[in-house]
Amino acid sequence: MIASMIAKRSVRRSLDLLSQDDYDVNAFLADWTDDAVYDVTSELGVGETLTGKKAIAEWFQRWKKEFPKRKLVAKNIGMRGTCLPSPTNVVMFEWTCWERDKQGKEFQYDGVTVTHIKNMKAVHASEYISFKGLPQLSNLIKPLGKA
Repeated sequence: MIASMIAKRSVRRSLDLLSQDDYDVNAFLADWTDDAVYDVTSELGVGETLTGKKAIAEWFQRWKKEFPKRKLVAKNIGMRGTCLPSPTNVVMFEWTCWERDKQGKEFQYDGVTVTHIKNMKAVHASEYISFKGLPQLSNLIKPLGKA
């Protein structure tokens, strides 16, 4: 029960940090291992797997630059594990994101993040997003012209 309360507080603190206009990426990643893995998804339905805190930090820097305004709110937070620090803890949380890109276009979408934790640090996080609220792929691809 105490571990669950700590995990919920940590998730909310992280999302509050990411919601700041100019958040500190290193502060956000302070509870991640140096060799952490982050499975990122995108509105295009494809993603990438980032390995290492440096690569993950670069991704969050790009996101912060491309979407200078954002707000993330946790809706549901759950945990598998009995106590911290345990090598088998998994924290899952459902969230909603509102963001505005550099051109002023606004987006809203939902997602779930699953984070595996070992010794109080994130070792692997996977993100899954809903496509509702995002532009359809056909709207993003420009026609090439006639052959």
